[in-house]
Amino acid sequence: MRGGRSSAVVFTSGGTIVTLTEKVTSDKVNLLVQKNLYSAAISMAFADPAYKPSDITALYRRHAEHLYRKGDFSGSMDQFIYTIGSLEPSHVIFRYLDAPKIPLLAKYLEELRSRDLATPVHNELLRTCYLKLNDTGAAEKIAAAASASMDASSCASIVSSLAQNPTEALATICSFEAPQAAESLVVHGATLARALPRETAGVVVSLCDGSYSPSALADAAAGSSSASRRGVGVGDTPAILEDSIQSAENRPQLCDRYPVHLFSSAFLENPKLLRLILAHCKKQKCFLSPSLQRTLLELTLEEWNNAKRTGDAEVEKIRQNEAIATLTDPNVDEIGDYEALVIVQSAGFTEGEVLLYEKLQMTPLLLEQYAKDGGDRARRQMLAMCRSDPELLADVLGYFVVMAAQKSGLEGHVDNESITSDNEAEEILEDIRETLLMARDQGVLPPARIARILAGEGVGQFSSDQPTRFNGSGHSVPLSVALDYVGDILDESSKDISRLRVSKQY
Repeated sequence: MRGGRSSAVVFTSGGTIVTLTEKVTSDKVNLLVQKNLYSAAISMAFADPAYKPSDITALYRRHAEHLYRKGDFSGSMDQFIYTIGSLEPSHVIFRYLDAPKIPLLAKYLEELRSRDLATPVHNELLRTCYLKLNDTGAAEKIAAAASASMDASSCASIVSSLAQNPTEALATICSFEAPQAAESLVVHGATLARALPRETAGVVVSLCDGSYSPSALADAAAGSSSASRRGVGVGDTPAILEDSIQSAENRPQLCDRYPVHLFSSAFLENPKLLRLILAHCKKQKCFLSPSLQRTLLELTLEEWNNAKRTGDAEVEKIRQNEAIATLTDPNVDEIGDYEALVIVQSAGFTEGEVLLYEKLQMTPLLLEQYAKDGGDRARRQMLAMCRSDPELLADVLGYFVVMAAQKSGLEGHVDNESITSDNEAEEILEDIRETLLMARDQGVLPPARIARILAGEGVGQFSSDQPTRFNGSGHSVPLSVALDYVGDILDESSKDISRLRVSKQY
């Protein structure tokens, strides 16, 4: 035993000594995770008493997310249940809000209740699930239990108003002091948010940033009916609230700030409003849990994608800048680099991928992303990476060869596109020449290997290698691009031969 690991020394018949050392548990777990063998990885982690419980919970979460991506929502929920107590419930709830998954969501919320971890918001959501599942008895039990925690007269007033007049119910809540208003919204926020999304969000924002004022908000809630008469619909809500939030940014703090996670679940059915609320809280430096920060990034990129699809260039640019600001924020570590990478990859946000690849020093993936871009700036970055790490020369040269061959593939089509492509191909050939000169100066690539790369035979060290990224695709470039490099190599070879002859004579 050495360092807590088993090891053995083997003397082979050929006189060789081989030392075999057992890998540490974390290495074995990582290997299993890479192969998506999560059940085995979790069993391996449990078998080691030194393995941290938080790390085991993280394995359950990764297993759940893997199953969710595969479409096994039931199996994913079984794994998410193991994360209760460590993973923010909203991270799970947000994924199971559509109709086919409601039974699974109810199962998760019931588990929260059984462990006394359910908030009033969770109870309200569970009640809604049972109503949609036509289980009226279970829904009534949840409502009775949730209402018992509030003051009897206030609760009765609010509940009776909710059924007949949500505007009156919200006005009643706005007449409370901040602690009672917050408690009421925790219980009834989801119902109010469905009926009066803009007004409810306005109250939540004021509680979160500390600008809550009972009299002013009561007037605002009472005026919501006149807004309805002016033709303000639910579709206009995000734009109206955005203006309201901007006007609220300079209001003085009048009460204690309440954490936004108390109310966020009430707006899960309205992601645009939820993004506005979270963005405002972040701007006002209110506390956002890592889970809510990830939610904000996801919702921002979702709106970026929607704007991209609909051709709304202004919104697309704004959301893009917001996402970049989040990823470059000094506190981005709270989100988690790998979690953020999964989010930007799912959204197809290339700029975010490049930022995180650079931060995480994922050089092969970064090179691949630059190669997909293929633009002048991306190629400059690839050349800069070669200067700092000569070992990348083979991969970069291989990418350049593929790009040049693809750009030259439009030959014979005399149009603007082919002319542009020819110009780009010439620029890439010039980059290949620069890479060859760099290879000559650094001396890390043998000429034979460079010749194979230029001929499109792959970037492997030996001709028998089976490269995974280029795969001997047959992409090649004209020999003329390497004339300067070949000439320099021949000159150096001639000088070496001359020196050898002279030394032999003496």
